[in-house]
Amino acid sequence: MPSKSSKKGKTQESSTTLSSWWWYIIAILPIPILFLSSNLLRHTISEPDANHGSGSMFDLIATRYDFINRALALNLDMSWRHRLVEEIVGVNGQIFQQSNDVRLLDLATGTADVAILLGQAAARYNYPPSSKSSSSTTDDNDTSSTTTTTVLGLDPSQNMLNVGKTKVQSKQLTNIVRLDLGDARKLDELQDNTFNAATMSFGIRNVPEKVDALCEIHRVLKKANTKRSSSNSIESKLAIMEFSEPDKDTGIMGDLARLFIRHLVPAMGALLSGHPKEYMHLQKSIKDFPRPSEFVTLMEGIKCPIIKEEDEGRQVFGTFRVAKVVNLNFGSVQIYVANPIMKEYVTE
Repeated sequence: MPSKSSKKGKTQESSTTLSSWWWYIIAILPIPILFLSSNLLRHTISEPDANHGSGSMFDLIATRYDFINRALALNLDMSWRHRLVEEIVGVNGQIFQQSNDVRLLDLATGTADVAILLGQAAARYNYPPSSKSSSSTTDDNDTSSTTTTTVLGLDPSQNMLNVGKTKVQSKQLTNIVRLDLGDARKLDELQDNTFNAATMSFGIRNVPEKVDALCEIHRVLKKANTKRSSSNSIESKLAIMEFSEPDKDTGIMGDLARLFIRHLVPAMGALLSGHPKEYMHLQKSIKDFPRPSEFVTLMEGIKCPIIKEEDEGRQVFGTFRVAKVVNLNFGSVQIYVANPIMKEYVTE
């Protein structure tokens, strides 16, 4: 006959098991609600226009942007940005060994997370910015003077930049990192062959004219066979980090990531930000973004016009050579690492 103590132990074990099940139920309860909310938003909110992901959109969500990013990415987004910066800077800061005038460009800088990481890398490897970059002698409205700054971050949203500038000041990086208004499609204030590297994280999908942006980036990056870049210098780099829906061959974790992007992200974003249209745009822009292989084809297939070429008589165009694609987060995040090159037109 079972003792009272054994009966009591079984009762406590059953109670613990039941309690655990209740925690599981409470944990998964929001998921169907978020799915229903996502479908409701999709059918009740008008589809954003193609240029919705511009500065005006991000002006609305700037003050809560960092918090929402961390929540939606389950606090993984900063690890992705660290990897992006490592691809540019090098594991041991190799980029700062190229010359005594290394300049880095961060496009769609937003609240300056990547620009700050680049600036911290410069400080870590004791890379001094030009003496001309002192804030006391630089006009904040003169973008042309940014060539004396180690890291330049550009974004079309003033409100996002305001948040970013506060973060740059708090990190004591104002002598290394500079933030300005700017659109990747039109970098008119920046000179040709100026930057050793450029980054763009989660911004290219919001640009309708992707080729225009890529050609502008190509123009301002240093090329090995230009007079402003020494022949023995390391090639300049472009690193673009972007979301895409995982391919169907990525397994069950890829399927879960795809469901998360399609349904949970827009619903959670709408709830946390109070701006549902903006986060429906986020889901749509990810869904419409080319697959990784297609984006590589796009980057390597562009033909950017070269207006001034040192070697007269040569008919050349600019394009990119993609060195590698880094897959993160079960195939839902990619880092495209590329070098700007020039090719000669082949005439029959």
